[in-house]
Amino acid sequence: MHADDRNDIDKAATAIIHPGSRALFRYWEGLRAERPCPQRSEIALHKLVHLLPNVSIIERTIQGRWAYRLAGTQVCDLLHDSATGRDALSGFDSFERDVVGKTFELAVSRLQPCLVRMRLVATTGNVVAAELLGLPVLDQASGQAQLFGGLFGFGQDEEGSRSLLLRRELVSARMIWTEHEAGNQLVAQVGRKAPNLKVIQGGLAG
Repeated sequence: MHADDRNDIDKAATAIIHPGSRALFRYWEGLRAERPCPQRSEIALHKLVHLLPNVSIIERTIQGRWAYRLAGTQVCDLLHDSATGRDALSGFDSFERDVVGKTFELAVSRLQPCLVRMRLVATTGNVVAAELLGLPVLDQASGQAQLFGGLFGFGQDEEGSRSLLLRRELVSARMIWTEHEAGNQLVAQVGRKAPNLKVIQGGLAG
């Protein structure tokens, strides 16, 4: 889609439930214009002040794992831990780790946004539904794509930091396909062969 095609942008945004995720998507969409994605250096955090606690950047490390390069205070609260530098797939079972990891891989290799919904289960038994939006951005220093976006909860665990995160339960994982006029060469340079992707739709049996 193109940044000036408001119908297409609005249609894509309807797949995103949380208002904070929608705001980040619209900001990213306007920033990239007709390109596959913007540079990370183009992101003006002062324009996202009200969303900063939920903002995150996820990247693939040299060891091949997905980790939080940056995690706002609300992200850490939702995960009941200081998330920066930590495994972004921690808490999922092996099958769900594989699904989410391949979703992230597809997002950075094809420079397309991804959306992951989950339930965060604390040791107290409290459960918070959450939505993770990943928007590809290019890190000029490394030449690699990262996932800028955020983690937003629907409601909040009142126990907060007094409890620990027991597990994450994957609800769904999907791509948000966008179009662009320029940048096929960029995709070819950044991307690799897309992994086989298993998508879960709907809830998991509790």
